[in-house]
Amino acid sequence: MRKAIAFIIVSLAVFAGVSHPFGIYWKNGVKAVLDIETSSITVNGKKLDTGLVIPTDITYDGKYLWTCSRMESKAVAINMKGEYARVLDTPSALVGIAWDPDRKSLWVASSRKIYRISPEDGTDYFSFQAPSSTISALDYADGYLWAVDSKLKYIYQFDPDTGWMLNYFPYKGEKPTGISYENGIAKITDFDLGRVVEVNINEFFKKKFLRGEGKKWRIKIKQGIIAGGKEVKKAVFHFAIPKDRSFQKILKIAPDFKGSYRTEDEQKILDCVIKNIKPGQRKECSVTIEAEIYPVHYFLNPEGIKGEIPENVKKFYLRDGEKYDIYNPYIQATVKKILNGEENYYGKVRKIYHFVMETLHYELAGGWNPAPVVLKRGSGSCSEYTFSFVSLLRAAGIPARYVGSVVERGTGYDWVFHRWSEVYFPGYGWVPMDPQHGDSTNPLVQASGIGTLPAKFLVTTEAAGPLPSLGWTYNFSREIVSDSPDYRVIEIATWEKIK
Repeated sequence: MRKAIAFIIVSLAVFAGVSHPFGIYWKNGVKAVLDIETSSITVNGKKLDTGLVIPTDITYDGKYLWTCSRMESKAVAINMKGEYARVLDTPSALVGIAWDPDRKSLWVASSRKIYRISPEDGTDYFSFQAPSSTISALDYADGYLWAVDSKLKYIYQFDPDTGWMLNYFPYKGEKPTGISYENGIAKITDFDLGRVVEVNINEFFKKKFLRGEGKKWRIKIKQGIIAGGKEVKKAVFHFAIPKDRSFQKILKIAPDFKGSYRTEDEQKILDCVIKNIKPGQRKECSVTIEAEIYPVHYFLNPEGIKGEIPENVKKFYLRDGEKYDIYNPYIQATVKKILNGEENYYGKVRKIYHFVMETLHYELAGGWNPAPVVLKRGSGSCSEYTFSFVSLLRAAGIPARYVGSVVERGTGYDWVFHRWSEVYFPGYGWVPMDPQHGDSTNPLVQASGIGTLPAKFLVTTEAAGPLPSLGWTYNFSREIVSDSPDYRVIEIATWEKIK
């Protein structure tokens, strides 16, 4: 037996002769596995012929076994004698099927969509986009819809009322082709291993997040000035200094100037002062940071978000600011409309997240407008997305803040940078959320904006709102004293991998 975190391979001995397992249903006293090679279902030791071409998944409604075919747009109910009881025409050729006892419906999946249909006549009640074309099976349990992806090797958790992807869990086997979920344990049929693999989903929720393999970088953050036709009397460059976070470990901070560290709210700042910059002269200050950057992925359990919000979090991260304007009648009315009586903390955050995604599209048009202006306009930069999201969250009584970063873009330098939101979840702490992922309609892409960061960001700044030195900016800012505005400024970050 091979064992890793939340991952156990178990024997298929109970299913004698099943060498190519696909769909699985293993609960409520029924143990059934679909063998794609023989187009048969072995249920509690008995073998039943499906009669379908390339059957892909199975489920059980308490009376009938249901199966479907990748080659046929049909869902078939079979009794325990192996006799057809019902044949439904479905919206598409199917790869997954699951019985939903709460809604007395079937869930079926094609390579493009997931549908909830009538078990009586196949009527399509509700559908949403599939996260990939390689979903291979469905199950319904504990109030959620579950799926596996044979190519991307994920286990998906969906809200059946909205189609939102709530979580995607990594699968460490070879080729997952079936899923049966019960009491926090997902039993996965692995086609290549020829085994059933147990994945303990509760362990992911208990761990709260996974951190991937890190890479070490030397990042130089630079500010400078080139004087124009007249002398610049004084330039004060403010640098936001990063700290350790769940996805970054600061190894070294080395400024190329002598300066003093200060703290504004909870943000460390380092200042560089240059005086008497002659016409045409170029002067620069830089801070070199060595850091290990990790990919990180959070697992949020809607039922597990419990507890009190600390008073200091409320004090800093529920207050207003000119970019938020949370008491604006438009913001107040919009929040009330979005929530529509929602009481669940997680549900409130997700509704606001999806509203911002559906309302805005990305457009870098210059300027950082306040939230009411941005939301009415329907477009914004990453900063404007952030201000809008934070505004609505705080208006709903949910603590939120922004973080700012420099970005490794594969070119060795960055002058665009990025900002996003972090939301406070009781029991979890601060979780990154970026509704800019809503520029895609794919559920997996949208879900990746919640608690997931690739290893390409160095966060320098975290703030509730404007800081005395940085204002509403992030990474850095400056104060220039000059008799003429014809000077030019330099702001850039360079990335060098540490071997």
